[in-house]
Amino acid sequence: MAWYQIRAGVAGFLDLAQVVLLVYCVLSWFVDRNSPAMRFLTRVTEPVLHPIRMVLLRTTRSAAWSGFAPLVAVLLIQLLSRILWSL
Repeated sequence: MAWYQIRAGVAGFLDLAQVVLLVYCVLSWFVDRNSPAMRFLTRVTEPVLHPIRMVLLRTTRSAAWSGFAPLVAVLLIQLLSRILWSL
């Protein structure tokens, strides 16, 4: 019973992380980066996105691929979620 609750809690956190990343991506097109909402979302998402950007930069040797960091993050979260539920 406890394992199921832990797994459900982690899965809920992963779902929330996906939503935050998607909101960040959509708002980045329309909202000024200096707005309070974007500053908050940047502070929340940057610990996840920055390492992914660095890996993309090192492996592709092109900064153009760093724009795919949110997509890679969402795919990794999906993968973690599937692994978690398969345990």
